[in-house]
Amino acid sequence: MIRSAQSLLPASALMLAATTSAASAGCHLVDCVENVFVTPQQLKTKSCEDLWILRNSIWKDAGYCFKTPRAIKAFGTQGCLHTDQSAVPLNEYQRRNAETLLSVETEKGC
Repeated sequence: MIRSAQSLLPASALMLAATTSAASAGCHLVDCVENVFVTPQQLKTKSCEDLWILRNSIWKDAGYCFKTPRAIKAFGTQGCLHTDQSAVPLNEYQRRNAETLLSVETEKGC
């Protein structure tokens, strides 16, 4: 069963703590997704579902229009602006963090 992410948006509401550097002290993983690179080490204890929600929250917050029933059910279509994922205006941090999340999902066999 898929947990609905609609009540968790914006992504900053997920409150998954980032650790390590003093620069991220008091910062939450998703709160900082726009200006801090996350590492696979920071994500290794997250569940497949949490990783999926985090990754797709980045896309949702940037206005991506989801196509799969799972993502539409979880995130809805409100605020949908971009149907082509490559055209979604993500900054370097967001784009790399989405890639890192996907990589960890793949590594975990999600």
